[in-house]
Amino acid sequence: RGRGRAPALARRGEGRAMVEKPAPLIVGGIGLVVLAAVILITVHEPFDGASHRARRMRQQLATPTPFAGATVSKSPAPQAAAGTPAPAALPGPDPCANASIYQEHAEFWGAVVVAGDQFEAPTAHACCSACAAYEPSLEAADGRPCTAFVYHPVNRACWLKASEPAHLRSPGKGPHVPWTSGALHGPHRPCADCHPPADFQGCVSKTLCRTPRACGSPAIDGYAHVEVPCLERSPTALQYTALVRSRERLEAHAEAGADYDGLAVRWGIGHTVPTWEACERACRDHDPANASGPFRALPCNVWTWCGNASCWEPDAHRHHFGDCWLKFSELPQAPEVNMRMPLPPRYTLRHRREVAAGIPWHAGGLLAPGTP
Repeated sequence: RGRGRAPALARRGEGRAMVEKPAPLIVGGIGLVVLAAVILITVHEPFDGASHRARRMRQQLATPTPFAGATVSKSPAPQAAAGTPAPAALPGPDPCANASIYQEHAEFWGAVVVAGDQFEAPTAHACCSACAAYEPSLEAADGRPCTAFVYHPVNRACWLKASEPAHLRSPGKGPHVPWTSGALHGPHRPCADCHPPADFQGCVSKTLCRTPRACGSPAIDGYAHVEVPCLERSPTALQYTALVRSRERLEAHAEAGADYDGLAVRWGIGHTVPTWEACERACRDHDPANASGPFRALPCNVWTWCGNASCWEPDAHRHHFGDCWLKFSELPQAPEVNMRMPLPPRYTLRHRREVAAGIPWHAGGLLAPGTP
């Protein structure tokens, strides 16, 4: 999920997620509930905290893509999403070769790990094989493996599910049910992002958060507990507030095919500009003294810009050409990343339609002079 500047910045980033990991919002009496509601509609972030957390974790562990260039003189065109390679088959006999596991006119229930409206398979056997090869992720069903598949022989929709034994004992059945279903009892692939390595830097949860960010990662729980006073007192906020007041010229860095996370100091919906360069200038010119909203005291040091007629983002909003989000991020040289190319295969498998043409967002950061 984006980082700081050039390749060095990219190496430090973590990543939406995004470069590090997820973040928080607010709870309390009526007044705080109202503030929480305001924050929820002011942050350009996904509304699904668990999926947001997993996405960040996944991109943190993925090999980062370097920044577009040392300075933002130009930003390359976004890359198209590569086709999703089929995972290698697990060792041992093919579990899908057993004809007895296929139940025609049956629909197994369960938590969806891959939606059939995103994934098609040529045969029931291919759908079964996709379930057997599925790599669990925190983003789906809390990292549970695929234990059942549901296949439609006409439209070829293939639904992969994490089903409990009770779901398998009482499926929807009957001649009117067009689906073919089957259950797989193992072995299953492990969830790679459920257990971060010892050297992991970032936040997977509020309790597992290893980061130099003073206030942690605001998106870790879907922005449920953003600590605004902490962010306003953070070393990054104090440094950038002083830089804004002194009119210090900040170093600009950008990349195409990336979407950086951050707290929206200016809401992007309704704030449109014609180019990513104009969005960068808007971030540079942003003055907290003239801002409004729950994060009005925070400076802008990260921005994202929509470069297509529409730009998909795993949140509850519709994003259109020119939307320019001005954001604040601790450690903008290593921003948290919502999405960036190349996307992990597991992500493209779950969002084939949305990311088929790649990521149409441009993102960038403004760094203090001399930032390593």
